[in-house]
Amino acid sequence: MNGITEETLRKLADLASTSQGRRLPSIRQLAAKWNISAGTVQTAVRSGVAQGWLTTRPGSGIWTQGSMPSPSQLPPRLDAQCLAERIAAEIRTGKFASGQVLPAPKDYSKLLGIHPATVRKALSQLLSQNLLERNGRTWSVRRPLARNTPRSPLLLCIGASDSNGNLRMDTDPEWDFWREIQAEALRCGLEPRLATWKEGAPDPRNDVFGTIVSTWHMPDSTPLLDALLRQRHPTAVWVGNQENLPGARYRFARTLWFHDLSFGRDSGATMAEYVARLGHLQVAWISPFHASSWSQNRLFGLREALPKQIKVQEANGSWVSEWDIQKDVALDSEVLNRISLAGMDLDGERATLARPLIEAVTRERCLEHFTPRLEMVLSSGATLWVVASDLAARWCLHWLRSRGMRIPEDIALVSFDDTREATRNDLTSLRFDVQSMARTMVRQVLSSRQQHRLVTRYTGHVYERASSPILPTTPFLRAAAGPTPESAGSKA
Repeated sequence: MNGITEETLRKLADLASTSQGRRLPSIRQLAAKWNISAGTVQTAVRSGVAQGWLTTRPGSGIWTQGSMPSPSQLPPRLDAQCLAERIAAEIRTGKFASGQVLPAPKDYSKLLGIHPATVRKALSQLLSQNLLERNGRTWSVRRPLARNTPRSPLLLCIGASDSNGNLRMDTDPEWDFWREIQAEALRCGLEPRLATWKEGAPDPRNDVFGTIVSTWHMPDSTPLLDALLRQRHPTAVWVGNQENLPGARYRFARTLWFHDLSFGRDSGATMAEYVARLGHLQVAWISPFHASSWSQNRLFGLREALPKQIKVQEANGSWVSEWDIQKDVALDSEVLNRISLAGMDLDGERATLARPLIEAVTRERCLEHFTPRLEMVLSSGATLWVVASDLAARWCLHWLRSRGMRIPEDIALVSFDDTREATRNDLTSLRFDVQSMARTMVRQVLSSRQQHRLVTRYTGHVYERASSPILPTTPFLRAAAGPTPESAGSKA
């Protein structure tokens, strides 16, 4: 046996020792990963089989000895039809933008461990379904252009207004959402028109092709949705609070579809998959905003999906959102009167300084109220804190550091939303797939004659940063180790 094969055999043995009973990558995948020929990998596999620590079966792949499931337990083989359905679902749920070039058949082949001819057959099926278009050797997502409409049909984009009468966008997901809505609309030949709503019906226009609505910051969006239903505009709605999800009122609506980005339990389950890898046996759930349905659902999903040996300590508050505290601060005239810096033009600088000052006072008031619960959690021995949102995680970070605690050496932190603050503070956070949701909504409006789910729910992906390193290997960690959870971009 030559040196290259011996080195490959050592790599294969190391890979098998950490596989935890899972199927090993295919010969083609290993050859691409190690930058060697497939023949060298196959020789090493045969040697492993001969030595008794590997086993193979045609169509079943490579397994460590004793871990290969029976044929009835194996997942179905990924053929062209299954691959076509999988890519079609990814297109319809917004993973790819309109006009975006898909990975080449060779890349799909390496990623999925199937033959390039199978990939090309699947792409050809999608071409005949008008989901893809081909230009030479590249395949791209077909733009679902509006038909039998004016040259530049309008896509009306309605949201709540801010104090200046502009579209209100207070958070990172809202900025990302409206930006992607406009980009996808332009890619599909629509003219996005931003509009704000306070009360009453939107002005009926003959050139409006469809409507996108964000109910964030709308206390009651029912009058708006009822008016759009009467106007029969195909309308996709981003639900801003749990109460706006359709009940019996819109159950049979043919032109209204709802999208839930963050209220479901799936996000808690996705975080649980990540937490289970880290090796912490005592975990704390921190949420000052546990009166909200989204916080309760995240905790429920987390508890249900965590292994039973992980104990969860709860520290919950009675607020719905930060506005429960912030409104008292924002309306307190004494807050802004505290600005007394020499040499500053207060009339010109007050507006610029108001927001960070209000946020700082809000944080201090929240922590003053919430400190007894945090003290209880700190004394409980929990080494990982799962915080309901990035905002609350930032408050916890400030509180822990003020007590001399080191992150992550003493306490590890993970949170939800993946805002700019998570990046700035190096916090591990779950990012909701707002871009995919925006693309799905535009495509849904353009294909309004097709059957759609009334409610589409989305989860997201955990982005690991320095606030939550994996602990040294423990028996539990070895049992729970696996790939970083990358949950589905969209779930119904």
